Amino acid sequence: MVGATTDQETDLRANELYWSSDRSVNQIAEELNLSKGVLYGLIQPRPAALACPACSAELVHSNRTALDRGLVDCPSCGWEGAEEEADPYEDDLPDVTEVRSPWTAVDRLRAACEGTWTRTAVGGALLGAAAGLGFVMWKRRR
Repeated sequence: MVGATTDQETDLRANELYWSSDRSVNQIAEELNLSKGVLYGLIQPRPAALACPACSAELVHSNRTALDRGLVDCPSCGWEGAEEEADPYEDDLPDVTEVRSPWTAVDRLRAACEGTWTRTAVGGALLGAAAGLGFVMWKRRR
């Protein structure tokens, strides 16, 4: 399966082995018959149950080294720092019935942000178009 697309079961197994075992990346890749590059592409950040001091989103550990060193980062705004600099995270996002990855809290946050951005962008575009049309009509009457 080296270089090929993977299925959800392989994604879940790769994350389980990466985050829950002491095996090296080479050992995991070999066991799953993946290249290291593909394996790294499958690894999802691990939620840290801490809130970003900049935007209050849930912080994550990007890899095992960050977890071991107590380093976290924010997938929402890009803030990076030590666990001690953050507050406990309170998940108030709605539950998602479809599981897309082993880290559903990050997926729910990402989905909530994407939906808000799309609605805001479309609303702003429509409002701008209406204002422009109103201005053109006003200028023609003069």
